[in-house]
Amino acid sequence: MCGRYMESPKGRDTGCKGQGEICEECKRKLPRTEQASILQNGTEMALAGKTNDIVAAAKAMHLTRAAAFLFYEKDHPIRQLVHRMKYSDQPLIGYHLGWQAAMEMQDTDFFDEIEVIIPIPLHPKRLRERGYNQSEYIARGISDYTGIPVDTTHVTRVRNTPKQALQSGEGRKLNVADAFAVNHPEQMYRKHVLLVDDLITTGETARSCIRAMRLFRGAEISVFALCKAR
Repeated sequence: MCGRYMESPKGRDTGCKGQGEICEECKRKLPRTEQASILQNGTEMALAGKTNDIVAAAKAMHLTRAAAFLFYEKDHPIRQLVHRMKYSDQPLIGYHLGWQAAMEMQDTDFFDEIEVIIPIPLHPKRLRERGYNQSEYIARGISDYTGIPVDTTHVTRVRNTPKQALQSGEGRKLNVADAFAVNHPEQMYRKHVLLVDDLITTGETARSCIRAMRLFRGAEISVFALCKAR
């Protein structure tokens, strides 16, 4: 994967000449999951947690569906791509991949009836340090393709937790416990919300966010992850 990126569909300059998104060579090599068309896929199972009853777990979380676009593999260039998106001031990688995911998933029903897209927020301190929220860029790419609006005001991160990648086992769950809060939940009454994450490993961050979003009375929640760790 060459890692060269072009001008975005909305005209944002990413440092390479050309029109569109990721170069054709890179697009062909993306490790796609095809999960949008698979019931009880690996992402849904990760979000269900340690249970054999995925259906019951999803119902308890008000989870309608979940899917990841790509597999995250340590020995694949996708690892470097995600690292650059998150830590090397290249958030437009997320925008491009969000757009690409929406385009490729248009023939599934994954985005049907979604009313609002909410990226998993960063804590304000980390947002200041990084300068951007990569999950928001992914969400903006999906939004620009689908026309579904992005909301960044109704869910906030209230605890500046250590990086999940540095945690293991039960520590991941404890690290993000009560990390999120919601604002004006009545405004999300009975809406179908798409929660967007950059990378799901154990699913603890997304689950913690979903728990906070239960205050969105009557709402349906679906989850899109750019990548799912194998």
